[in-house]
Amino acid sequence: MVKTIPFNREHLNIMSMREYEKECLYPYLSDIFLTSAEESPECHTMLIEDRVITCFGGFPLWPGVYEIWQIPSIYVADHVRAYCETLTGVLDESAERLGIWRMQSTCPADELHDRWMRFLGFKSEGTFEKYSRFKVDHRMWAKGYNHGC
Repeated sequence: MVKTIPFNREHLNIMSMREYEKECLYPYLSDIFLTSAEESPECHTMLIEDRVITCFGGFPLWPGVYEIWQIPSIYVADHVRAYCETLTGVLDESAERLGIWRMQSTCPADELHDRWMRFLGFKSEGTFEKYSRFKVDHRMWAKGYNHGC
């Protein structure tokens, strides 16, 4: 059974992260980001069988536009259907409830992230060369909604 609960930074400490997130993302998350995510009603932790599957959420850039984020665990692959249905359901419900007309995110420019973002219905808007602290290219992805327009 899938549960979503409010995000807490301790969920990241007990999560079995994938190598990319463990090495290139998690150690560099700022205290400001983590505190903001803990305080936001739009940031969640997804649990299945009491395992952390993913932590995710979004922040408004300005009314109607949200930047979303996600840190998945190694267990995502064991629960693909429930994970995908829950995540897309939460994002779509949030867009409708909050009057969001644009969700966006940056991800590493690779096949895994490209497939994932397309699956979620996002479109690539271009590549940021040497974007990360490790000089890895990233892509900007966005999804439009008809809410709030």
